[in-house]
Amino acid sequence: MPVAASAIYFLNLRGDVLINRLYRDDVGGNMVDAFRMHIMQTKELGTCPVRLIGGCSFFYMRISNVYIVIVVSSNANVACAFKFVVEAVSMFKSYFGGAFDEDAIRNNFVLIYELLD
Repeated sequence: MPVAASAIYFLNLRGDVLINRLYRDDVGGNMVDAFRMHIMQTKELGTCPVRLIGGCSFFYMRISNVYIVIVVSSNANVACAFKFVVEAVSMFKSYFGGAFDEDAIRNNFVLIYELLD
């Protein structure tokens, strides 16, 4: 049975966390470090947007200058996760006046936290 996301991270192009939201306690807060080390530093971002690292699945998408990373510790519906990202970005753009980039996230982080809850 598919489960929901354990965590969602918004990263800039350097891999710095802009916003993160942990939904379940089955993944640690250091999961973003695994993403940085195994995916961003190896420059393999364009090959496949789904990776399995250390027993966790990472689904990621780059929009503008922001990476949105969903971490799941068990079986998950990948299509549903990507649909969530696309719809969430569309909603954020409507709230932010059409922009979704690092500056828009930094300027509206309180709103994003409220919408992710």
